[in-house]
Formats: sequence, structure tokens, C-alpha cells
Amino acid sequence: MMAYLGQTAERLWMGIYLRFLALVMAYGALVHGANLLGFGEMPWHEMPLSWRVGDVVYALVDTITAIGLWLRRGWGLVGFLGAIASQFFIYTVFINAFAFTLEQRQTIYGLLGTEAILVLVLVVLWLTKK
Repeated sequence: MMAYLGQTAERLWMGIYLRFLALVMAYGALVHGANLLGFGEMPWHEMPLSWRVGDVVYALVDTITAIGLWLRRGWGLVGFLGAIASQFFIYTVFINAFAFTLEQRQTIYGLLGTEAILVLVLVVLWLTKK
């Protein structure tokens, strides 16, 4: 499986897209890191526990995934898909632990929509042979 992922990453457009995804994940890591430093919506000590745990976990996951995607490694793709799947899970099943206002829900739904588009483009590039 990892060998196939590595071969897929060698395709021109897939390689370019993986670098783009690496930048997206690096941006996510920066946002979570900024939250950890207190530059988010509210000071760190006032954030709900779910937000603090999410920031710590996704700051690490997004950083590692961004490195793997930039290097065009199979584990980077696995990390990306795992991060997306876990966010879909927590932001749908446990939405009440993360969104307390309509604005926060809309932001989360926008994030999930964007992630769905990113995965769809990845699948299209994965299935094409160019």
C-alpha cells in the first residue's frame, strides 16, 4: 500500500497538489499553534477543554502531516486522510463540545466543506494516470 502511495506521489500533478496540501496543513498547524500561545478567539486559560485538547493534538498532527506531504511520502497522505477523518468525526458527533454559537457552527461547517473539496480533488488526482 505504501509503495503504491509513493508511486502516486511521483505523478506531476499529484506532487504539486501534495505540496499545496502541505501548505494548507502547515497553515492549520500555525493556527493551532497561535491558539496555544493565546492569540486565538480567547485566551488559552479561558478556552473550553475540548478546544485546548484539539489545539494540542492538531498542532502536532498538522505539523507532522505537512512535513510528510511536502516530502511526498505515503505516510503524509495517511496522516492527511486521518486528520480529515478525525475532524469529520469530532465535528459531527461531538459538535456541541466544539461549537457553542451559530457562528462557530458555521465556521466548522465551512471547514468541513473545504476539507471535503480537498479530499475530492485528491481522489480525482489519485484515480487519474497523469
